[in-house]
Amino acid sequence: MAELLIIVGVSALIITTLGLMHEAGSRGHSSLFFLVPLVSLGQVQSHWEYYRWWALGRVAAVLTTAVGIGLFVVTGGSLAGDASVQPVSSQSGQVLRGEKKASSTAFVSSEESALLVVARQGKRLTGRLHGETFRYDRVALIDGVMTLSQGEGFLADLEVRILLGWNPEDITERRTLIVGPSDEDGPVVHLSWKPKNQDYPETRIFDGGYRMELALAPLDTGQLSGSLVLVMPDSFKSYLAGDFTAHTNHLRYRNGQVDLYFDHEDTLAYVAEEFLRTQFPEGAVSTIEARHVTLRRTENSGQVMAVVELSNGAVQERTVRLEKSDVGWAVVAGSMETRVTTPAKEGGLELVTPSAEKPAEPERAAPEPIMQTFPELVAYENQSVVLETTGGRTLEGVLRKVDGDRLWLVMNVGSGNVERSVGADELQSLTLSSGQRVRLTVPGGDQSAADEPADSPSTPSQAVESAPAEPAEPAAVANSELKALLGKNVTIEANEGPSRTGILQAVADDHLTLSVPLGAGNMEYFYDIDSIRHIEATR
Repeated sequence: MAELLIIVGVSALIITTLGLMHEAGSRGHSSLFFLVPLVSLGQVQSHWEYYRWWALGRVAAVLTTAVGIGLFVVTGGSLAGDASVQPVSSQSGQVLRGEKKASSTAFVSSEESALLVVARQGKRLTGRLHGETFRYDRVALIDGVMTLSQGEGFLADLEVRILLGWNPEDITERRTLIVGPSDEDGPVVHLSWKPKNQDYPETRIFDGGYRMELALAPLDTGQLSGSLVLVMPDSFKSYLAGDFTAHTNHLRYRNGQVDLYFDHEDTLAYVAEEFLRTQFPEGAVSTIEARHVTLRRTENSGQVMAVVELSNGAVQERTVRLEKSDVGWAVVAGSMETRVTTPAKEGGLELVTPSAEKPAEPERAAPEPIMQTFPELVAYENQSVVLETTGGRTLEGVLRKVDGDRLWLVMNVGSGNVERSVGADELQSLTLSSGQRVRLTVPGGDQSAADEPADSPSTPSQAVESAPAEPAEPAAVANSELKALLGKNVTIEANEGPSRTGILQAVADDHLTLSVPLGAGNMEYFYDIDSIRHIEATR
């Protein structure tokens, strides 16, 4: 009430003063007199008919302000009222209440509290907070504040915060703190709870009057072991007692394992440090410390720069990128960048990154060539082969069929396939995909006339008159004329079908081969000698 009267009175005083100044200015009078109390009294009396309403309002404003100030002084000088009169549990939302010197209760030093504490010594930390059973889910010492909380939500259901001011890195041996109910220099204790049907916690602050026995000792990287006895002077007889493990970072744990799905800089630092440990041999790393962590929650990505100190004295800065996937936060493959800030000590062990290149395989020697007859080539059907003809040509394809004295080869030409037949008399050798070469032999061990050594010429004295040479057969003469056109452009007209122009590739006793350009490749046509009506060379 006092606050309201003061606010209304001061506001009315300002408004009426401005009204008097405006009225004086419109009448040609000096408006500065109204800024100083009582100085404008004579001017108001002489011109009462003009200023009476503003003057009466100003007097009422002064009286209202005076009454408000009087009530403020009488009620003890607190604009917010007496907090101790109103119970904390009746407030809604985030409520902070406390006393500079909280009075201790009989429960703090009672036999009842002593028995409760003794019953929980050596056991997991439990207790009672604000009338509810407490069993901690997480204890953390971060930025000098030790937090004991119950509940997995962002805002804990029950929580105690002790403002110790201790740096976890300075706790290298067991450290204890004992606070009695009458001590005035103990740390501030916050007790928070969520009232029924409310989402936001309420908090009570204790600046004294409680009893506490706290002990902390280093346990592992980022962890401290501790024990606590805390008896608080509230009407609910709140207390905590037992042993606990405190974390010095914001890592979350599920079933004893780090929760890799938790979005926090400490999670990214943990994943990066664990990854970097796998990049060095055992015993090569002295320390790994994440220095700069960037978390981009909207993009589910981040980056960590860590300083790695090796046992050989070298210091490296390694930067990795991380992304959040189905397995949680993980390092992106191939994203690591390395910068050596301090080289290894002279004579120290030097780490060498092995080359990713595979050693070259020794060249395999080609299998020894074998001798086979033409009918035996049937064993290589449906295999990739390379044929070498007696004319020196090379044909590559898949051996489809061997029948009698001919074989059929499927060759790739352009975007399709062409089937080519080769006679036994044209084939000189065959090379398999394994590199083994197959030479052809004549059945029965007979050698062809081409392989027989020529008789040595006889001396004139031994010369024998030879029989007169018989005239060459017409077919042999025609065959020799066709061989003269090998490799040249020719036009062939057959008894049936259109005439074709191409390169004469091969000439055998009973047929010839014409290669005609087609698209990106060539198409080969085979003509029987007897089916050719006319052939001539073209340009």
